[in-house]
Amino acid sequence: MCRRYLSFVTHTTDKTLEDYFALFRRLAMVDLLLVVAYGVLVGISISLMVGDADEDSFVRMLLLVLGVCVVVIWLCDAALVTHFGFRVREAATSDSVHPDNVKDLIQRKRLCLVVSSLGLAVYVARFCVELWQAREQGLLETMSLPTVILALVLLVKVLRLLALNSFSNWVRMTAGTSSEKTIGPFTIFERRKKRKGAEKALCPPSFLTGDLLRALRTSD
Repeated sequence: MCRRYLSFVTHTTDKTLEDYFALFRRLAMVDLLLVVAYGVLVGISISLMVGDADEDSFVRMLLLVLGVCVVVIWLCDAALVTHFGFRVREAATSDSVHPDNVKDLIQRKRLCLVVSSLGLAVYVARFCVELWQAREQGLLETMSLPTVILALVLLVKVLRLLALNSFSNWVRMTAGTSSEKTIGPFTIFERRKKRKGAEKALCPPSFLTGDLLRALRTSD
């Protein structure tokens, strides 16, 4: 899975629109699996917490709130990626997207990246709180498994962000160049024609050039 994500970053030009449709489906499925797995993990960790001090109660509540936030954000992330895939399909033309839809799709992709980054930040924040609590209770040895899980989630999520972000480069290469053929009220070809006309207007007439050369020869 990680190798597939990485291929979208390193071999963007080799990808097709169908490859990105498959990527969007895979991203949504992975998000849903993470939601289920992390939801179970949060529930178990909350139920196994011990201690009845006020500070402990506050930390438990904070961990619960952060855990719920992570689950909700990841659900939103899966929904946004799914919706983004639908919008790309609506704008699809042949093996790319319509040039007029490039800007809108890139903006929607950025929204997906922001939500995904927010979920990752909240997830890391919850882990830091959990790590601090374990250190206060002298239970750092119990954090080995959560640390491994954190590393795996970070790896998957970061590669996910990079793979999704590669869509901007791909769509600009396949459809973005077409969208730049029209600039203002003139097409790019009309602008070239006008530029050539301006260059001709700046050049002196040929008969003036001939008279000037003859005058120089006479003066010599």
